[in-house]
Amino acid sequence: MPKQLNQIIGAFILRNEGEGCLTSKYHHGDSLDCPFTESCKLTTALNPNDVFIGTYRTVWLEDTTHVVAELTIRRHPRNNNIFELIWRNNNNPAPVFEGTAMNVDNLLVGTYWD
Repeated sequence: MPKQLNQIIGAFILRNEGEGCLTSKYHHGDSLDCPFTESCKLTTALNPNDVFIGTYRTVWLEDTTHVVAELTIRRHPRNNNIFELIWRNNNNPAPVFEGTAMNVDNLLVGTYWD
C-alpha cells in the first residue's frame, strides 16, 4: 500500500526578532481572512548557536480567536538544511500541526499540515 502524503493546509514565514522571540505571518488554506499572525517566545533552547532551534510558547490567531500552544523547532535528522516544526496544544501531547521549513535570508519559510 502506498504511503499517504500529508495534505498541506497552510504556509508561513517565521522571523527571528532576537532575544528568543519569533514572529510569523501565515496563510491558512480554508480562510479568506488571511494572512494571520503568530508570536513565539523561547522557553527551552535546544541549540544556543542556532536561533530557531528550540521550544517556544506560541500564540496565533484563528479567525476571531487566539490559540496558545507549544512550538518545537528542530533540524531534520537526514537533511540539516530542513527544519521540522511541531505545534502542540498545551493540554494534549498530540500534534495540532506539523510542518517543514527552510532558511531563506534568515527567515524560516515553510508549509504545515494537520
